[in-house]
Amino acid sequence: MPLEFEALVGHLYMVGGRSISAAPPGALVEVAPQKAARGRELDTFFTLVLPSGEIVAPAKFYEQMATLGAERYFSSAGSVTAGLRAVFNSLNDNLAEHNRSGKRRYEANMLCAVLRDNEVYLARVGSGVALLRDDGQLQCFPADFSQDEALFGAPLGVHPVPDIKMAKYTIHEGARLLLADSALADLESAKTGAALAAADIGAVLAELKALAAGLTLVAVEFVTPETPSPVAVKEAESTARVPTEPAAPDQPAAPSPGKEPPKPTGKSLDMRARAGLRLAALRGAGVLQSASRTLERREQTPTAGRPGLRGLTAAGLAVLIPVVIVVLVLVLWLGGTGESEFELCVQEASRTAGVARGIPSNDVTGTLAAWNALLAVVERCDAIRAGDLTLASLTREAQSVIDALSRIERRDALHITSFPNAALRRVILQGLELYVLDGQNNWVYRVTLTSDGLGMAPNSQQPIAAMRLNATVGEFRVANLVDIAWLTDTTQVAALDDQGLLVTCSPRFLQSCEAQRLLAAERWVSPVAMTFWQGKLYILDPGANQVWRYEPSGGAYATVPNEYFAGEFRPDIRAAVDFGIDDKGNLYILQNSGEISKYRSGQPVEFVFVNFPADPPVPGADALFLNNDPTAQGLYIVSRSNRTIYETTLAGTFNASYRATDEADFTLLSGAVADAGQQLIYVISGNSVFAINKRK
Repeated sequence: MPLEFEALVGHLYMVGGRSISAAPPGALVEVAPQKAARGRELDTFFTLVLPSGEIVAPAKFYEQMATLGAERYFSSAGSVTAGLRAVFNSLNDNLAEHNRSGKRRYEANMLCAVLRDNEVYLARVGSGVALLRDDGQLQCFPADFSQDEALFGAPLGVHPVPDIKMAKYTIHEGARLLLADSALADLESAKTGAALAAADIGAVLAELKALAAGLTLVAVEFVTPETPSPVAVKEAESTARVPTEPAAPDQPAAPSPGKEPPKPTGKSLDMRARAGLRLAALRGAGVLQSASRTLERREQTPTAGRPGLRGLTAAGLAVLIPVVIVVLVLVLWLGGTGESEFELCVQEASRTAGVARGIPSNDVTGTLAAWNALLAVVERCDAIRAGDLTLASLTREAQSVIDALSRIERRDALHITSFPNAALRRVILQGLELYVLDGQNNWVYRVTLTSDGLGMAPNSQQPIAAMRLNATVGEFRVANLVDIAWLTDTTQVAALDDQGLLVTCSPRFLQSCEAQRLLAAERWVSPVAMTFWQGKLYILDPGANQVWRYEPSGGAYATVPNEYFAGEFRPDIRAAVDFGIDDKGNLYILQNSGEISKYRSGQPVEFVFVNFPADPPVPGADALFLNNDPTAQGLYIVSRSNRTIYETTLAGTFNASYRATDEADFTLLSGAVADAGQQLIYVISGNSVFAINKRK
């Protein structure tokens, strides 16, 4: 009968020669949930998701991929290899669909491992690598680290069918496994092998730390259930939606991130504290149980001259004692557990801050990575307990360093209004009136601002009945809304749906709107934005790799559209997310990578970002506002991934970048529009509208 192994797990996250105490965002170890598919009940799933491509996604993106991978594996049926293929195919389909939608393009490398009895299955897509030391022998995955064609495959999100590589190994007690990025392949194999042979997993991580300046990995040691853990770490608990019973406290440590030596992360519980609380609770319960037995004996054998406890008194105590026991156990257990978890998280934040402070000031990339890692740890701590002064101080310190290096200006986000159950996607401004498109409910609203622009006029939030899903306008029914824009020539607000219906309304008569069906809308693939210039209607369609241009005729758009890009050599705009046209007719297209391309009559015009504090200038983008006000012409680029609004001239020269003082306000940042006269920027994030003052 094969041995059953458990896993001791640690992590190493090296940036610029420094170890970051935060766990790699895409690292996850998961034991089977209570309702795992048949055959998976005793499996342990390991994964490491790594960035790929030009755009690095927010940390939560890789965390969600790892979590979805584990859920997909434990819910799938069939063999281990079939389950791993289901993981990769499912995540690849999700990424490919996301990239086809015209949003910011993401790619990812992914490594997975499954422990079943005394066998380990490995699978990879992209450039992640693994190294197994078992019974004194090293085995690489892929087999040859010296061949680039074996190391670097196509990541997830690139091809319709992922290129999955797999391997299977039989392991013995004490076997050690590394799941890592491709930087592991650059290390000397003899030194890596020596590190894997260190005394314990903490020493393994310490040795590896000394070998590399930049490295992301998960280290695993396979042990029998009787093997004691070298340090106090968290026991195996599935994070799947279906809860499982925790392992017994005397069983060996299970998957838990760590460093040298591996320690619990902010999500872990201090096992020594838990043991103490459990002991106190059990002792308290023992005292009360002894009292209960004493009372029972006294009931059965009354002493001379003193009757036994009878009736209601005895019955009441019989009920009360078990209740007190349960309450005592819960209070001691839960109260102590939450406190220790938070304290561990604060300690981790302090260690991360210490690492960040120690990085040389000339290492801008490493410094930014370290302080951003600290903010990620603080965010996790705040989820446990908000309002801690130490964490607030660390947040201010991190923000001040990041702001200085990135030339970021912090502004208080003034709340204007919110919409119930909404996901705002687009905002336009005309005078003191804001129009917002709720992409979740497919509805357009109008909001009237106060004269200073810093508030909403009372009772002015108004839905536009004709601009919503399934509204009837004349003979037409409105489908899913794509975008809204202002028609300067006719002073109307316009909304466009994905079936080619253009709805226009006068601000004075919002209940009396008109609609027309644009011709040749069946040629559209995935329109994402529209704008007007000199009465012409332009529609950005990344799916068709085209901008459609409709010419006005007699107050309507009665002809088929022209292709803005014609000829043999056309630009690739399939990753475009937004666009705008200046008063001279120059067209600016924003890619999800943050790059902007400029065109005049379909021909490219040079556009270069200048004087930005970092490279790339804009690390990913979601929306563009082109300000044609003669006194303040410029571009505003919205980047949700780093919760920032960048302001440049029309030539691409950096002017400023803005973030909210409370970054949570910009978590779901999706659009912005500027008022040059008031020096205000109106921002939509999630279901809310905010204003920030450029003048501070």
